[in-house]
Amino acid sequence: MPDGGYTVKVVASDAPSHSPGEALTATRESRRFEVDTTPPRIENLAASLEGVGIHVRFRAEDGFSTIKRAEYSVDAGEWKYVEPIGQLSDAKIEDYDFKADVDAGKDGTAEHVVVVRVYDKYDNMGAAKTLLKGK
Repeated sequence: MPDGGYTVKVVASDAPSHSPGEALTATRESRRFEVDTTPPRIENLAASLEGVGIHVRFRAEDGFSTIKRAEYSVDAGEWKYVEPIGQLSDAKIEDYDFKADVDAGKDGTAEHVVVVRVYDKYDNMGAAKTLLKGK
């Protein structure tokens, strides 16, 4: 089903087994409910080495519901929560800009993989990654 708001209407009738005029019909309609199966998109993911950290920027966007939360992982490490620039996830578009501490290696030649994942209001998850090559 496409993302959107829906109601379900059920109609029951015993007309096929009764004479015309004796048939009974009943209907019932559900409350409106939302269907959202499309994950948020991560756009413009960029990361750069800055001193002993990685500066990460990206935009999360969902076409139907609000962004609930975002997390990142560096080099397959633990997932860490990150706040959007406005410090409150309450919109369909959120921008993120943060710094993650890493071990750059003795000579600064270490490579790093940064993965971000974003969840919408209905827990659909979108993910993206970028590779930082050492000097």
